[in-house]
Amino acid sequence: MSFLETFSEEIKERLGFSPYPYQKTVINDILRALGQSKFLVVSMPTGSGKTLIELFVASQLASEGMRVLVLEPTRLLCDQMYHNFWSKVFDDVGEEYEGNCESFERGKRVIVSTPITSAKCTPKVDAVIIDEVHHAFGDPRYISAIVSMSPKLVIGFTALLPSNKRYRVDSKLIQTLGAPSFLTYDFRKLSEIDPTFVLPKAIADVFDADMNGVENVAYEALLKNKVRGDYQALGFLRYTLYSNGKEAFCESLENLKDRVSDNLPFSNLCSSTDLGHKARSLKDILNSYDIEEHKPILIFTSRRSTAHEFEIVLHNLGVKRVKTLTGELKKEERLKIVDEAKRGLVDVIISTHVGEEGIDIPEAKLLIMTDVPKSPLRFYQRLGRLIRKTNETVKYLVVTLTPKTPEYDDLDEALFSLSREGVDVSYIIESKTGKGTTSRIVDQVKDGGGEVPLTKLLELNYELKDYILLKGFNLLNLTSPEDGSPYADFIDRSLSEGELFYYYRPDSAGEVIAKIMLSKYCQLCYGDQCRGLCNEELIKLGRQKQYKLMKKELLRFFMVLFTKEKITEVENNLVSKKYNNPNFRYMIQTNVNERNKSVNFRVELDASINGITVYPMVSIAFYNVDKSMTDFLKNNVRAICEEAGKKFFSYFTS
Repeated sequence: MSFLETFSEEIKERLGFSPYPYQKTVINDILRALGQSKFLVVSMPTGSGKTLIELFVASQLASEGMRVLVLEPTRLLCDQMYHNFWSKVFDDVGEEYEGNCESFERGKRVIVSTPITSAKCTPKVDAVIIDEVHHAFGDPRYISAIVSMSPKLVIGFTALLPSNKRYRVDSKLIQTLGAPSFLTYDFRKLSEIDPTFVLPKAIADVFDADMNGVENVAYEALLKNKVRGDYQALGFLRYTLYSNGKEAFCESLENLKDRVSDNLPFSNLCSSTDLGHKARSLKDILNSYDIEEHKPILIFTSRRSTAHEFEIVLHNLGVKRVKTLTGELKKEERLKIVDEAKRGLVDVIISTHVGEEGIDIPEAKLLIMTDVPKSPLRFYQRLGRLIRKTNETVKYLVVTLTPKTPEYDDLDEALFSLSREGVDVSYIIESKTGKGTTSRIVDQVKDGGGEVPLTKLLELNYELKDYILLKGFNLLNLTSPEDGSPYADFIDRSLSEGELFYYYRPDSAGEVIAKIMLSKYCQLCYGDQCRGLCNEELIKLGRQKQYKLMKKELLRFFMVLFTKEKITEVENNLVSKKYNNPNFRYMIQTNVNERNKSVNFRVELDASINGITVYPMVSIAFYNVDKSMTDFLKNNVRAICEEAGKKFFSYFTS
């Protein structure tokens, strides 16, 4: 029995399926190519089972006594691939992606890792298998890791992508390994090898439409409620900016000028002559997908102003045979454009929503959606323009999405629709990770060193004392309502999804509790005991029966966001807060609400001075937290109490 047959039986036993005939052919091609090249790049369509082929190659090399390193582009993929595949197939296998080197040091035969960890550990390995190798081309982290390890073989696997997006091989790799050899299998070739292989109706790709500095300033102003105006109008402007780009946004801003009272944050954007981010992304797509190869190309946008901006992009690229379908054209004019495209007289059609129904161009090979319609029906109608029955030509669907906005969050339903219609979406799924709205918050916290006060992120221009002066101390008797900004909603999501964590600053939260204790003291003192300490406001505060630090609008003044990597350091700092005074003590009761993802603490304080004892009770709430964080949060409350005691007794010595 050959090694491939033995491997096939083992895979069947461990994973529950066997290699297809085309996969066995690819495996044999790889083994032959490795006899002639130290650097091999295998390009196959997404969804064609590259992982199973990687498993075989690793098994073959390990059986020859080689140590094999498998590189995944992200920690998430590293963890998923290790648990779903590698750990089930191999016994002597390890995983390292947190910067640890234990598996390398223990001499595991096969190790799944990331380029960053591998560059740090510089293990002695004989062969490197790079999953999604297109990430490696031009990425210094991969280059550094591979060059430092000097392996005998490097085998990379990548998706089937347009030629000028595929290979950007660094000269250092060529110096180390020699020029790469390429094995490329498109859908037609796999169908010829194995008639059971099913062609997808299209391959979906995604391009990031990154906003520049001026666009981001405008978007952040809308996110953080820095602009005064009608709530619905501001929400529409925010959506228009990230979905349709600058021209559509500025047009809408002019139309809504009576409902928006502060246009200053947008002046630089709307006076700029630069292309908007969606137009820049379209330019990138057309530089990657050759127009001659894919014509006629369909480009969809929801706005006429954006369509006209796209005309400028195509003109600057030298594309002359361009037609634009908008509601301004008569039906006969629109049908004439479609007919010309079918006869090969039009290379690119730019269409607004009028083209979502009625355009029937089965010859189209590339559909570009520069925004994702909120309506599933409109999305499906657009998709139908591309996947109508035709010959066996592979078609492409490209979607442009604005990172760190709801466009990435809203993609799930669209992906389901694509998959259901036979469109290969695996490349989009891989590229989707870490691009949604919460990534904007996470990146800003990381840029701040991994630990940032929420007030800094919200760019509040007033302090806690100003807020209390404005609202009065009765806010300490209120619970929750939400802060209304979309940015605050994104923060809540990042906390709820475990991408970020938070604590309340012991000094500022402790000062509020110290004021509560002092207010109770002022209820009981008289004469010299009160002089210089008590005022009307404190006496009024002392009459309250309940004290609650539960209103989110108040709690944001205390919140400090931090990343997972900082949790041990933060907790150690909290635990170190100590105040030793025999006249001060407190007791903490905990109430966990798993359903609402909240933890409430009831603190009973007891402080004695000048023959007066105060014993207020204060409730402190934490929202969007997992119950596993309860001990950490209790340490936070202890630190707040320690600081409160220290501050309270300082009033009598200063």
